[in-house]
Amino acid sequence: MMTREMVMELLATAGEDLMVSEYDDEISVTVYNFEGFDEDWSEIIRELDDEVLVDTIYGILSIKARRVEGDFYRYFHFDGFTVCWGYASFDI
Repeated sequence: MMTREMVMELLATAGEDLMVSEYDDEISVTVYNFEGFDEDWSEIIRELDDEVLVDTIYGILSIKARRVEGDFYRYFHFDGFTVCWGYASFDI
């Protein structure tokens, strides 16, 4: 079982690739894969510093969570808190 502190330590290993915000009973994780638009309003996709690590973190959360749900955003439910996983490119 992963505690909130363990999850936060795990997420911190991804550095700039993940934006993490804490709320009372939720940890919001956004994969920083979108930087904005260029002068032609074309999307600027950001390459992750360590895509394998981000995928590994996602996999660990999937395995360790009590329950996983969601199609677009994924919700990893743990004892007493939930991790909401999404991507910056979702907000375009």
